[in-house]
Amino acid sequence: MDSNPPERDDGGETRGVSFIVPCFNEDPDVVLGTVAKLGRAAADAGWDHEVIVVDDGSAGAPYGRVAQAGARLVRHRANRGYGAALSSGLRSARFPWIGIIDADGTYPPERLSEMLPMTRDYQMVVGARSWSDIGWLRRTPKRVLTCLAGYLANHPIADLNSGMRVFHREIYDGHRRIFPDRFSFSSTLTMVGLTSGYEVAFVPIEYFERIGRSSIHPLKDPVRFGYQLLRLSLYFRPLRFFIPLSLFIGLLAVVRGIRDLMLNNHFGGLTLVLCFMAFQVFFFGLIAEIINKK
Repeated sequence: MDSNPPERDDGGETRGVSFIVPCFNEDPDVVLGTVAKLGRAAADAGWDHEVIVVDDGSAGAPYGRVAQAGARLVRHRANRGYGAALSSGLRSARFPWIGIIDADGTYPPERLSEMLPMTRDYQMVVGARSWSDIGWLRRTPKRVLTCLAGYLANHPIADLNSGMRVFHREIYDGHRRIFPDRFSFSSTLTMVGLTSGYEVAFVPIEYFERIGRSSIHPLKDPVRFGYQLLRLSLYFRPLRFFIPLSLFIGLLAVVRGIRDLMLNNHFGGLTLVLCFMAFQVFFFGLIAEIINKK
């Protein structure tokens, strides 16, 4: 079968990508199929590649056959989380470009052949799922978190935590200490890319029904996502958090002050407290911004 010639970067070197496939009790046949499709996608794009399967403490060590399919296997003795699995894969990767994809059959690996060439113009290319493809139980909290993330990043976000994307590893290496071990790794990656000046593209993709049981908790994990977004906003864009909060408290102070003047002809204690709080929150934001710029 004919294949595309290897694609080369501006320096004449062949472009290469390390695909990382985190697995926790996934169907071994689905994992093997994913490895094969990743190889074909890289060949179609003309890229060198490697596939790293990270077994995150699965019962019975079921992925021994991936080596025969041309992938490398990294094992955790115990389950450490989705983010920890990706971090282990990143430490083992030998190429500067990283591709990640879930091994549950929900994402189309063949679309990576279209996403890889886009890295000439973007430092991250995200496969964006349609809202209609996401179950109703997870759709509402994801919409809220995505809108909040878009506000904090000052950029529209089509899919905050897609598990299929290609990115340059410097996005991770430059902020390694803030990446969590759990599912908010992918949302953190999106926020880091958008708030650190990297070019990010969102490509619509198909999203299929999961093969096997999901380990995402519909209540706990959105709470974790929300906490991580708040932490990232304080880390990258503190003024976009503190200034609206200061204005809101200031508005409450004005409303309360008007009420005090109309009823008592003087400002009450609560009005003064709200005024002081508004100024304090504003100056906290300024201090956080100054610290952030150092």
